[in-house]
Amino acid sequence: MEHEQPAPAREQPRSWVRRRLLGGIGASGLAAAVAVFGRADPTLATVPVLCCNLCKSSSHSLGQCETGRHYVWTCGRVVNGRLQQCWCCEHGVTTDTCSGVQYSTALCYA
Repeated sequence: MEHEQPAPAREQPRSWVRRRLLGGIGASGLAAAVAVFGRADPTLATVPVLCCNLCKSSSHSLGQCETGRHYVWTCGRVVNGRLQQCWCCEHGVTTDTCSGVQYSTALCYA
């Protein structure tokens, strides 16, 4: 029994209007995310731990840091083809300065 291969579908050229619309939606979504969640400002942090910029040196476990008032974020970067990923935590009240942070924690895998 012989099977016939279906003819490949003809690719239609993409519309520039569609590209502009989708690009605008992506840019608007990114701007909205920055407005809602803010942007990390490394100038406020004093202790760099891989991709985490912490207010204080890492001194507690991640479980301890995630009790009470805290702020947690993740970050990642690729160095020499390897992914470095961190879970970062500031315990205490985080504002525009590090004054309300009691301690910081970073758990990183490189």
